[in-house]
Amino acid sequence: MKRVRKPALVICLGVVLYLIATNAGAGWLYVVSAIIGAVVAISALAPWWNVRGIEATRRAPVLATAGNPFECALEIKNTGRLARHLLEIEDRFAGDVGRAVVVRVAGGGKPEVAGYTIENPCRGVYTAGDLMLESGAPFGLFYRRRTALVASELVVYPRTFEVAGLPPSAVVDAERGDRSESSTLHRGHGGEFWGVREYRAGDPARLIAWKRSARGLPSGRLAVVELAQETHPPFVLALNLDPRAPQEVREMVVSAGASLLLYGLREGREVRAEAGPQRMSFPEEVTPDSILTWCAGLQASRPPDPEGASVDIRPSIKKVDTTRKSQPSGPPEASEAQAVVLVSCHGFAGPSGRWMSPQEEREFVSKTETNGRWVAVLGPEVEEPWRIA
Repeated sequence: MKRVRKPALVICLGVVLYLIATNAGAGWLYVVSAIIGAVVAISALAPWWNVRGIEATRRAPVLATAGNPFECALEIKNTGRLARHLLEIEDRFAGDVGRAVVVRVAGGGKPEVAGYTIENPCRGVYTAGDLMLESGAPFGLFYRRRTALVASELVVYPRTFEVAGLPPSAVVDAERGDRSESSTLHRGHGGEFWGVREYRAGDPARLIAWKRSARGLPSGRLAVVELAQETHPPFVLALNLDPRAPQEVREMVVSAGASLLLYGLREGREVRAEAGPQRMSFPEEVTPDSILTWCAGLQASRPPDPEGASVDIRPSIKKVDTTRKSQPSGPPEASEAQAVVLVSCHGFAGPSGRWMSPQEEREFVSKTETNGRWVAVLGPEVEEPWRIA
């Protein structure tokens, strides 16, 4: 309505002056009403002309992090001969909107660069974004818009935070049978005795078994001692991206999962994750970049089966499965050692019949701890370094 009032007022003024000129016979009023009519005609046609023949190319970084601003630029080209003026640009990209104004774009294809900032990008994998060009030049009575899809590849990583440590996990080594610790023995270069084998190029000289090698010296064969090294069990994560949960809650689920996976990778753990049906499966070659890229592409989906997961991260949706065998005394078994991270829907989006109330969240935490599992509750704020209690 604000944009309609101005041209309507000018048109009404021109009509009134024309009627007065007709009744009074004043020639100068005809001139004034004619000028007003010309201004209205130019204002209606010029914006349409300004947004025609414009091509745009976006310059954006390849990687960004959710919530962290990044600089973006548009290269504007005018394919026509005459210059275009006062172009307002609105770039809907990476889940946010960037705005800029170009005063003049010369004809002949000479580019003009407009820079702006995407203040609050959202996690995701982007291949394009909508660009809206608008012009009201020269008089601002009428406006013309044109929307185009501009290709630009960008991966916005989820927000991550510092993790103080992973919860302990109990596993039983199927080969040795007598161990129920959080680590197992495998062939390596440090630790307990594993066996003796023939020397291979690159083996440390300190591991040569001289007594065994003395028997093989006539044939030129050396033997080395193999030692066991201690390795941790795989760290498996289950991410519950329930579509019923608020978007902010799902983002915290992804952020917590990415933070735990990166910490586990730095600790030398084998890490895996499951988030229900997704376009991309968890990467076979696990690196910080591949983990963050996988997390960036996660979408709301049917929750995965948390059985066998080291940590289950879920929103505080009602009617979640909390049935577990109670362990009133002694350490939990391997199947009961799963830790739970409950992301508070109430803390992010306020009360609703879909998710737990604060009292129900406390009851869930109490029941989970009674069953012998570790639990943490996350809200909008995260106190770093974060740890599962």
